[in-house]
Amino acid sequence: MAKIILYCLIYAISNVSGSALIKWNLKGRALNGFRDWFDFLFQFQVMFAFGLIVFSALVFFKSLSVGNFSVIIPIATGINFILNILAGYFFFKDSLNLMSFVGFSAILIGIIILSLNNTQHAQ
Repeated sequence: MAKIILYCLIYAISNVSGSALIKWNLKGRALNGFRDWFDFLFQFQVMFAFGLIVFSALVFFKSLSVGNFSVIIPIATGINFILNILAGYFFFKDSLNLMSFVGFSAILIGIIILSLNNTQHAQ
């Protein structure tokens, strides 16, 4: 189980890092025309971000090869979800209110319950 959690952590960290790097490079850009898209996509930081996202997919595939689908998906989703919220709040100043926390909590509790249920029935 520790190996699965490690793979899920590596997946989530690289996936969120890549996505956050792309979002960071999108600040102040409209991407209206072909030239805007071309200039954006071929920046070193954006290509590196895509590389991180591809790497995250490869790590995710590896985790699927060593564990049960019904266990890995909820764990990876939960970790990815938490890291996205943290990145949005700390790096992009996304606002969070009480209803946000209630919603996040409900989702995380559901993921945890699903993971526990599936872990007990995994072979």
